Amino acid sequence: MDHVDANPERLAGTWHIVCSSFPMWRGGRRTDATFTYTPLPGRNSGPRMRDEVAYRVRGRTRRIRGTDTRLTSRPGTVYRWRGKGLLAVLTSVWEVRETGEDDAWAVIAFTRSLLTPAGVDVVVRADRLTDQAVLAGAKAAAARYEAEPLPLPGSGSASA
Repeated sequence: MDHVDANPERLAGTWHIVCSSFPMWRGGRRTDATFTYTPLPGRNSGPRMRDEVAYRVRGRTRRIRGTDTRLTSRPGTVYRWRGKGLLAVLTSVWEVRETGEDDAWAVIAFTRSLLTPAGVDVVVRADRLTDQAVLAGAKAAAARYEAEPLPLPGSGSASA
């Protein structure tokens, strides 16, 4: 398997989760989930970025914040996430497994944490969410990882 090399600058921006194997997103209670990555100044520990997960529950936006540090000793694009605030005790390791043309979509696989199972999310850049060819590529990748389509923002149905 070829390894993707995605540094924080390449991942920067907001991504919508369009397919997932993660129970948190598949239940229908939490919707419109996004990841937003913001590169941070480098340190000796490796490239880092701010990580914010946002989603809606009963009309209210919830956020989970953390910091991702690239594990440069591993091949590919592997990061260790550490939560912020009360979640600072939680960590997870995640990896970019695939990206679409022009990085319009990506497959992110993550390990279990103290509170969550391992899973796969397929994400699409916010500015490409209405591009049917991009969504078709993301859906094809999702099928390779058994990640189910989620409702697109504002659609109310699983049409990714």
